[in-house]
Amino acid sequence: MLGVASAPAGTNFNRDQWTQLTSYPILKPEYPWEGECIEAASVMQQGDLLYMFYAGAYNNFPQQIGLAKSINGIKWERVSDYPFLKNGGPGEWNHSESGHPHIFKDEDGKSYLFFQGNNDNGKTWYISKVEVHWNEKGPYIGK
Repeated sequence: MLGVASAPAGTNFNRDQWTQLTSYPILKPEYPWEGECIEAASVMQQGDLLYMFYAGAYNNFPQQIGLAKSINGIKWERVSDYPFLKNGGPGEWNHSESGHPHIFKDEDGKSYLFFQGNNDNGKTWYISKVEVHWNEKGPYIGK
């Protein structure tokens, strides 16, 4: 489950400098594909909204990437009941998982979602990326 905390600008990240902002998780597993775990959140601001790409389920169960949005970083709502980026089908390179996301905006303004995947239950790992496009509804993959 994910929580949220704040620290002052210029912090050295000592434990005593953090303030927990809620007494409850800001995002916890709710859908079958999220299993028993939500982790590895990566957040990007686009316009007035924050978008959180997160890993649903434990590694290789399979882990898939979800998407939530927020106006303040504390109250989050899922964009969909389904993964933003699913794991692959049987025999595909990311059959066991597509997880541990990181959203990145390049200097040219393009956004990329980096993630790890594998098809052997974690014996090996591949790092990949997909370009993320944006419209008035939010992020999407594809043209």
